[in-house]
Amino acid sequence: MIEEKKQLLIKSGEALYGGRWQADLARSLGLSDGRRIRQWLSGDRPIPDGIWKDIKLLLEERGAVIEKVLEDISELSD
Repeated sequence: MIEEKKQLLIKSGEALYGGRWQADLARSLGLSDGRRIRQWLSGDRPIPDGIWKDIKLLLEERGAVIEKVLEDISELSD
């Protein structure tokens, strides 16, 4: 389960911010820098259960922006 959470954190971070996601995700979560994210990934600290709600919200917001851009592009090509 721990490894699955780490993989989900990586997938979420990359989906939101691309290959250099750790500092950006940390900033969006209100953390001072990417060290906490690295601690979660290394297993030095557990990934807090409450963080998933925040990550889900970030993904939903990003998805909404992407959907809007797709709609705008579709309107151009009609």
